[in-house]
Amino acid sequence: MKSFITKFLYIFAFILCFASSVFAADLNINSITYDNSSAFLSINSFDIEDFKFANPPKITIDSEENKAYFDLESAVLRCPQQDLVINSPEISQIAVKQFSTDPNIVRVVIRYNDDFNPKTIQLRKVNSTLFVRFKHPSVQSYYFQQVYTDISNNINKLYESVSIQIPVKVVKNNLMSQINSAFNVGDEEVDYILNKKDLVMSTRYYVDNVEVKTNSIHITGSGALTLTKPLVLSSPTRLVYDIPNATVNPVLRNKEIPLNDVETIKIGQFERETARIVITSNNANNYIPIIYPDSQRIAFIDRKSTTYQALYPAKTTLYSVNDEINDSKTHSVKMVFSKPVIYALDRNQKNIELLLLNADRSPDLNLKSTFLFEGSKISNLKNGGLKVTIPLKSDDILDVHTGVDAKTIRIKIRSNTADLPAAEKESSGIIMPSSMLSRDVNKRFVVIDPGHGGGDHGAIRGDISEKDITLDVSKRVRDLLEKKGYEVFMTREIDETLSLQERVEISENLVPDMFVSIHVNSSNSDAPNGLETHYYKDNSLILAKTVHASMLNHVQANNRGLFKSKFYVINHTTAPAILLEIGFMSNPIERVQLITDFRKQATAKAIVEGIDDYFKQY
Repeated sequence: MKSFITKFLYIFAFILCFASSVFAADLNINSITYDNSSAFLSINSFDIEDFKFANPPKITIDSEENKAYFDLESAVLRCPQQDLVINSPEISQIAVKQFSTDPNIVRVVIRYNDDFNPKTIQLRKVNSTLFVRFKHPSVQSYYFQQVYTDISNNINKLYESVSIQIPVKVVKNNLMSQINSAFNVGDEEVDYILNKKDLVMSTRYYVDNVEVKTNSIHITGSGALTLTKPLVLSSPTRLVYDIPNATVNPVLRNKEIPLNDVETIKIGQFERETARIVITSNNANNYIPIIYPDSQRIAFIDRKSTTYQALYPAKTTLYSVNDEINDSKTHSVKMVFSKPVIYALDRNQKNIELLLLNADRSPDLNLKSTFLFEGSKISNLKNGGLKVTIPLKSDDILDVHTGVDAKTIRIKIRSNTADLPAAEKESSGIIMPSSMLSRDVNKRFVVIDPGHGGGDHGAIRGDISEKDITLDVSKRVRDLLEKKGYEVFMTREIDETLSLQERVEISENLVPDMFVSIHVNSSNSDAPNGLETHYYKDNSLILAKTVHASMLNHVQANNRGLFKSKFYVINHTTAPAILLEIGFMSNPIERVQLITDFRKQATAKAIVEGIDDYFKQY
């Protein structure tokens, strides 16, 4: 018996030791991403989702040094340490470093400007990602947030498959190629193997709470949500809405919440990146979503019994309706309001109805002269507000966007049977070369924008100017693209000054397939180095990812990542547009590299390969 007890104690001690080693595991931090447009820093880990920080991070503020910091205990930095210089009125610098190894602590240091209140910094952990939020996003009114789409594939997913290209030498069968290869002479032919990994973008929607009120359901969260086309299921009757790019608070998942004696609502994590809302009711079709001005809240109302005014008392005026023909198949209309608008959206087989719950119509508004959608009409709601009805055909694809100031709604409809007249553009006064007037429509057309020029030197160190490097690299990109059969136009080919508006107008007049602006980065510190790729609009994300992956494979430089940024030339350009920061002028080692023919040619080749790979996908 004593022997049995002794053995049992040994086994129990072994199990305890094993369990301790498991629970004492460190959190591996795999990547760090800064989203400039939404003022988020995301610290990402691919460890198990139920990992808990040893202690909740506590922010320490040093007001004398304009510095705030917090520590992640039991954490190991598996990616390069980050020293980000931020071009923001609030934050000037963010550093993420391995503070100590015994114990393992990662420290995040945030240096802020004088007018910033560090107490507004927020921390939120979603699965294995810690989000650091510096402010509520403040974006210009021309930016639109997608709030509804008929096709969920039109939305860029946050969990995305990123193709990283690894060059693998291919030996030709001819004798001369083998001799050249043996002696490293000439250009070697390269093939590419595509390895894929998950990329988690730093902005998403997190469903945090569900509240049931009389004849309405209110869902709140953080981020910006988008709804997809509803489904109506039978036995029992259910209304289903999906929210792509959304994570549901585990406490809420799959719980039946009663609306009354016979109706319920349930929110679940339908897929890893999709939340699903299910309303079970015999009158499910009566429930329609209300979009709140902050795009973070929605309410589902029973349109036959809810008093709309109680949901949003502040009044607004619809004073402008503008139509735009985007192409021969796509037509959009933009409605502009005096104040933020709250509206319900009812999409059915025959039309789209927008219930503008807190809106009145301007007496000067004449819809007959502004609406080009045939059969569109506007009427008054019984309890106040307006109803805009736009007919839809069976094959029409609908998208609805709201301006981030909530004073604008844009409705876009694409029909495969439409044959709309060509859109007319006003002349900007910029004279295009005659060669551009007779473009070869069978060739892909790229506009290359060398940053700065003329009196605008850009970043300067000694006698080295950013404007000279960007022009040199841009010419190399042009030459390589033309060899591949592309048609290319450069916004400047000499050392001349061009305003940002002129660069955009050139591109808009030429209507290219893409716009690529090339720049060299700079910082107040000489430490930051490496490559950045910036995009702004949704139609530019895949281009940004593809070119950035190519640069990482062809240029020996630090990966600083993708950024969603409000640079003028990429957020005012219709075509897919990116801005490349090909290195840091302020880093003494990288500055020497940037002026060499080797680095310039490698950068140009990387950009061209990325552009070529992008067009192979489309």
